[in-house]
Amino acid sequence: MYIIHILYAFISLQFEDIRLVYHVSKSECYKCLWAVIDAINDVPELDISFPEDPAILREIELEFAMAHNRRYGSMSWRGQVGAIDGVDIPQRNPGKAVPNPTRYHVQRKGGHQILCIAICDAHRRFTHYSMDHEPNSHDSLAWAGSKLGAKIKGILPSPLFLNGDNAFVQDATMVVPMNDSDYDFYHSSNRMPIECAFGILVR
Repeated sequence: MYIIHILYAFISLQFEDIRLVYHVSKSECYKCLWAVIDAINDVPELDISFPEDPAILREIELEFAMAHNRRYGSMSWRGQVGAIDGVDIPQRNPGKAVPNPTRYHVQRKGGHQILCIAICDAHRRFTHYSMDHEPNSHDSLAWAGSKLGAKIKGILPSPLFLNGDNAFVQDATMVVPMNDSDYDFYHSSNRMPIECAFGILVR
């Protein structure tokens, strides 16, 4: 966890400030940043992967239920093991790094993007992410075409489910809004962790 705090402090500051204070070049700052990222990636405990162990899934489900209970005084929301959504992350024109860079341009966003479909737990910790599809892909198609999306039905036994917005398709493993004011209120409330997680990531 200490190394993540270092990374957060590092990226929270402007590279120009670091360069001036420590008398190092911008390239050296980036070299240090990638060294920290590589160090984080080398720690198995920090690996982001959706749990398939039923015991861990039960723990995650209980955390969502307890969070709901703290807010509303009821254990009525049961079965959720993840909040899922997609986010477009701005990027520079990838140019020759990809075969057709125009496919990464999103008109409504006014620039080039990377689409990330992610899942988090009740504590806003990411448990899955996929950036396999182009940003103009619909969230539901990007999810269905991801490795986890293709095998999720074999991982989540009933009554466990993911909580997604209208961009996803209702099925045995996914609940979405139903145009019912009471249900949609609680559905939205229990989906908020992924919105917060994206907000923290972007910040």
